[in-house]
Amino acid sequence: MRFALIHNARSRKNLRSGSRFAQAAQRMLGENFIPSDSRTETTSHVRQLYERGITTIAIDGGDGTVSTALTAIARAYPADKLPDIAVLPSGNSNLIAGDVGFGLRGIEALDRLNKGAMRSSMRTPIRLSWPDTDRESVLGLFGGCTGFARAVRIAHSPNVIRFAPHDLALATTLISTCAKLLFQSSRASWLDGDRLRIETKDHVYDGQSFMFLLTGLDCLSNGIWPFWDAEPNIVGLRYLDVGANPGNLTRATMALLRGRAPRWLRRHPDYLSGRTGDMTLETQSDFVLDGEVFEPSASGRIHVQQANAFRFLHA
Repeated sequence: MRFALIHNARSRKNLRSGSRFAQAAQRMLGENFIPSDSRTETTSHVRQLYERGITTIAIDGGDGTVSTALTAIARAYPADKLPDIAVLPSGNSNLIAGDVGFGLRGIEALDRLNKGAMRSSMRTPIRLSWPDTDRESVLGLFGGCTGFARAVRIAHSPNVIRFAPHDLALATTLISTCAKLLFQSSRASWLDGDRLRIETKDHVYDGQSFMFLLTGLDCLSNGIWPFWDAEPNIVGLRYLDVGANPGNLTRATMALLRGRAPRWLRRHPDYLSGRTGDMTLETQSDFVLDGEVFEPSASGRIHVQQANAFRFLHA
């Protein structure tokens, strides 16, 4: 199999292992060894992979590296000729790899890719864009805004990330939110949430949001699953909006952290979950996609839609 590797030398596990793997991979792959730089630089490299006929790309890094690589691939490859993807988990946050990871890292992963013939699964990433701006759209697989964006900023602060377990990034973020609710000085502002207008093909919601989450994944780490299908036979990205000052928050959090959505929660007016292929948000909150924080535009409008599906390989 001819394949390429997008390698993030700055990711946590790659920093630990030093440069030996990168040197060996570069000798093995030659010009198909691609350093993960900015989205612009990575897109330029990936466009060359398409011109060379590369149909499989391994991504060695965390969630941010996967987002950068998928964005570059979507810009460089035609929609009907997207390459197969192998995610080698090496980052601070490996939420994506927990669902669609290759299962191996290092030279062992490259040797397995050389053999070909492996299992695969399909996932549809989130395409995030900002109408009325010149920002280019980006792809990712897990994101959110309002309280989630606030919590991510806390979880990314040096005092937290130094001690937080990196493989529990989502749980750490949610725990950061709960911690803020313990203090009188921050409880009210967090529970009051941020204004969020949600427009889908069939629904419009306009109010204050405590937390909004969105994903193209089929599972998250540690059994956490804060989504459910409110309407049968609807496909698309999964989302959850928790309204401001939500009732039964502790009870709901404990259920969703265990991947459960009991009947009372599904019927509760403060908790809205569903699926959609196209959604417009309007908010002045930051939006976080695979760990990267995007500031709102002047209009506050965000367009979220399903990107083209990718095939992910598993060893």
